[in-house]
Amino acid sequence: MIQTIWVPGHPGWAGQQKPVTGLIVIGVIFGIVIIGYGAILLSDGAAAMMLLGAAVIVTVGLTGWMLAAHLRVSRVRVVRAEAAANEVVFRGVAAIVWPLRLFLVAGLAILGGWAWAIATVPAERLSILTLLLVPVIGAILAIMGARAWFQRPGGHRLTLTPAGIDLQIPRTGLRASWNDVASAELAGDRVVVRAVTAKSGSWAARDLASDPVILAELIAFYARSAPARDEIGSATLDRLRSGGF
Repeated sequence: MIQTIWVPGHPGWAGQQKPVTGLIVIGVIFGIVIIGYGAILLSDGAAAMMLLGAAVIVTVGLTGWMLAAHLRVSRVRVVRAEAAANEVVFRGVAAIVWPLRLFLVAGLAILGGWAWAIATVPAERLSILTLLLVPVIGAILAIMGARAWFQRPGGHRLTLTPAGIDLQIPRTGLRASWNDVASAELAGDRVVVRAVTAKSGSWAARDLASDPVILAELIAFYARSAPARDEIGSATLDRLRSGGF
């Protein structure tokens, strides 16, 4: 069972440090453009183009749902942990699982609408964007959605055991023993876990549904405190509640 714990005695995460206003503006403009493209397809009149347009607009909605789920999760001095025998797990945001899974439906609808349009709509009514870019986007969405169906809730996760750390993040994950962990700290908007004999691992501050600074401090504590590692499991939750690390 996942427990939500407020951690005392630590300042925790100060929130996103890099300005995001520009990215938000670009995202909104990009979203409007895509919705406009979907609206044009919907107004075409051909059933295949209408299916394609509806799938494009649904994709924008799913993306907005996923981003909103991330932003709604409070992380400052809060961790969400699941303890079992000799391990404690910190997962990603569970609320993004369904929009990610539904990308499979949107991607298949885009690919189906595209193939139907190629077969039934005159070539002069199909833009280069529709011919070349749309199937690539549909395939990417379908792959993302299919992967989400086979992932455990929360997708990304950090697992601590008495033996070491297992960070499951695509491309920047890390599996290392505690003796190989040199340090862990928030650098910009990413937590970087530096290893002695392996490539460093990292995750973005919002990848996991817990305070990134608290997690970095917890990792650093166990890396330098060998006698405390045997407690990792339910006792870790008590340590988090007390702030004693």
